[in-house]
Amino acid sequence: MPGSDLTSSVELVYRQTRHDIVSGELAPGVPLRLQDLAARNGVSMIPVREALRLLEAEGFVDILQNKGARVAPFSKEDMLDVYRTRLILETEALRQAVPNTTPQVIATARKINEKLGRQKAKKGVVLYDDHRRFHLMLYEPSGSRWLMRLISSVWDHTDRYRRQVETRVTHREVVAEHERILAAMERGDADGAATALRDHLESSMAIMSLDFDEMVERAAQPG
Repeated sequence: MPGSDLTSSVELVYRQTRHDIVSGELAPGVPLRLQDLAARNGVSMIPVREALRLLEAEGFVDILQNKGARVAPFSKEDMLDVYRTRLILETEALRQAVPNTTPQVIATARKINEKLGRQKAKKGVVLYDDHRRFHLMLYEPSGSRWLMRLISSVWDHTDRYRRQVETRVTHREVVAEHERILAAMERGDADGAATALRDHLESSMAIMSLDFDEMVERAAQPG
């Protein structure tokens, strides 16, 4: 297989498998069989192996000696660790972003927040792409490429957990917590915005910590 074809095949398997893990289609702890992934993506097993190594490096996959690969399982320790990492990265990014945030950014974020509220009210969940866009656009004015890179990776790990308890939060709570962040940013209050963001993330951590075993059992159920 020519090098360029191999690279594109690895990228295909990597992106599709990562999406399926983050979306919950591939449940925590489920085995990842090379033959199944190869057939699913229409490639040989060589790019599948390479893609799994990339996903292992990001923490989405465990490769166990003599046992093959599996989706990284949930653990309470990991959930708390990754959320605390988000807290550090995102509050710092927000503090750096506030002085550079324009009215246009606030206006666009409010429109997305309203959209998230409608999604939540109608379906009980928010769409991954819209929710991710809302949060990341708040940090982009920081101008830090490294913060954005790190936040993007860590955000996807927390979303695996968040979606399991999403129905326990009302659409009014989602909109209100986001609006508190935006209101502080609009005032130019970097510390207030960081505090509102911290409260938002700590609320998610508290909900997940309360019934973690139930969440893990629900995540393992097919469909």
